Parts: sequence; C-alpha cells; structure tokens
Amino acid sequence: MNLNAHLSELPAAEAAAFRTLVARLQAAPQREPAPQLASRILAAVASERTQRPTLNAQPITTNHKPVTSNYRLWRWAAALAAGLLAALTLFDRPAAPQPADPAADPAAWLAASQEADGAWQPARHGGDPAYRPALTALAALALARDPADRFREGVRRAAAALVAMQAADGAFGGEGRVRAYNQAIATCALATLAPHGPAAAAALERAVACSRAGQSAEGGWDYEAGSEGNAAVTAWQVRALAAAAERGVGQANIPLRKGLRWLRGAARGAGGVAYHRGSAGRSESLAALAAYTLMTSGRSFEGLPALGRNLTAALSAADGAADCYRDYAKVMAFESAGDTARAEAVRGGMLHRRQAGAQDPWEPIGGTLYTCAFTALAARQ
Repeated sequence: MNLNAHLSELPAAEAAAFRTLVARLQAAPQREPAPQLASRILAAVASERTQRPTLNAQPITTNHKPVTSNYRLWRWAAALAAGLLAALTLFDRPAAPQPADPAADPAAWLAASQEADGAWQPARHGGDPAYRPALTALAALALARDPADRFREGVRRAAAALVAMQAADGAFGGEGRVRAYNQAIATCALATLAPHGPAAAAALERAVACSRAGQSAEGGWDYEAGSEGNAAVTAWQVRALAAAAERGVGQANIPLRKGLRWLRGAARGAGGVAYHRGSAGRSESLAALAAYTLMTSGRSFEGLPALGRNLTAALSAADGAADCYRDYAKVMAFESAGDTARAEAVRGGMLHRRQAGAQDPWEPIGGTLYTCAFTALAARQ
C-alpha cells in the first residue's frame, strides 16, 4: 500500500493527526542502555546456573520433579530481563523537546526538522521522498530569508546537501514532473544561496548546463520531451538562471533570455498567463509567479518589469481555499510591484487558513515541509 495515497483519502483531520503522531515518534531521541547492562545480566545468569540444585541434592519423589538443565530457558529469561530494563529506561525519562509549532514559526520548525546530513526527509513529514532535492532547496531558501538570520549554519549545511545529491550530469534525480521541479528549484537554491568553495561552484555550473540542455527550442521547460514549455516550471528555471548569471555563470545568459521571451509570450492581454502558450483557462498562481519572475529576473530587459506589474494589477488579494504556493507567489508579486497593502492582505488570509488547519491541495505531495517552506518564504521581511 502507498501510505501517501492512503493518507490522501483520509479526512483531513485524521491525516493531520496521523502525521503529527509520526513526527513526534520520529523526534523522540533514542536512549542507550547502561554500557555494562548486558554483561551484568549475563554474569548474574551464569552465577545462578552454577548455584542451582543438582539431582543428587534434590531426591526425586512423587511430589517433586527433577530440575532439568534447559539453557534456552535461561537465555530467554536474560533477554526478557534486558527488555524490561530497556523499557523502564525508555519510559522513565522526561519528554523530548518538540519542534516549534509549524503554524506559529514555520522557519524554526524547518530548522528543527533538518536532518544530520543537512537535507530534509519528506517522508517524515507526510511528503513524497522523490521530491527530496526540491523540498530541501525550498526549506533552505526559507531559512535564508529569515530576517533575523537565525539559521545561517543550517543554510550552509543544506547547500552542501544539495551538492551531494547532484548527479554527475548536473541533474537532481527523478523523472517527468519530479525531475523538472527537482532540477529547477535545486538550481535556484544553489544560485541564490551562493555557497562558497570550488565544489559548490562546479555544482552550479553542472546544474545550469543540465537546465540548458533541457530547454525547448521555443525557450521553455516542461515535464516531458516534445513540449515547448509550461509556465510553472519555466518561471522557476528562469529564476534559477537569473541568479546564476548574477553569480558570474556565463552559460546562463542565453537560456535566461530565451526563457524570459517564452514567459512574455505566455502572458495575455487580459492579465492572465497561459500554462501552455495558447491554452485556455486562467491561474492566479501562474499569473503571480510569472509576474514576480518578469519583474525580478527580467528587470534588466526593457518592457518586462512593466508587463509583470500589469499582470500583478489583475491579481486578487482575496482567496477562499488554502494554497500556500499561490499565496507565496502573490505576496512576492505584490511586494515587487510595491503594493504592500495587498501583500499584507494575502499574508493575513494565509495565516488564518494555516491556523484553522485548512488542507493545502499539494500537501499530500510536499507534506509539512512544503507548506512551512512557502509560508516562511511569504513572511514579512
């Protein structure tokens, strides 16, 4: 059975309760028994065996049965005693400190949930482990955005973990949709965080080369070969290339221009952005993400910041359903356009829905790492 698929079919409250229980069990530190516990138990067993009555000392009568030398029984007794002592040790201890409340301080919760190798494990928090590079990158970007700079060491460790996850061809693993987002978001994080050292610089060059190789002739990126691109993953790739170009990665410049041209072609006169150029439908998430990308990554190109501001002006600041990705993109677009009042309105709605426990549509894939990362990225600076 696929546990994530099963959880997605449960009522939101039951799934959330299960994930909370799993997180608490995984957060509890393991306790080692006393170093000499096993040797003391074995010594006591050996002593008891040498002192037990013999057949000569205990005559057989109709009321007594002879004592047999069942060594397996002693070994089982020793194991049982060790288990009981271990259980007493485990339960007779103070409660382990719990991570920060993810709704109250998502960045602190992310920092407390970071693994020893610097990455994050989505499966521990209700997410799909295939997206480990992308979710590690999002968490690292969220920690780096903390206004008090509380998590500098965690950011450094996360960047090192991303370098370690990268394959020789510059990719970050997965197929189709998974590969597309792992590549775009991990490359964006490496370029934005700008870790020092030759290994990190080489990793960024490889990542940009891999992204460049995956770009369509029209300038976009998509999940499968043969498509000219989709607005979501193309926006992330453009942001990654813009950050890499700022770090002096020369090979990022040409695919950056092509990607920006593709995004400009996806914008509609009415203020929306097509998922695939020429497709029907309108998405506030895509419009906000594209607007933010055009205003920031395209700020050096004539006409693109103005196009981004026009897209932002058509966005709504009020939304009913929970969607951390959409809200994050809107906050970034409104702030980039100088509309702080509407950015605050989106933050307020986002906080209200988080505190109410509203289910995010992408939480079954990204888990708590996903919702916490985008909430922290959207926080006021």
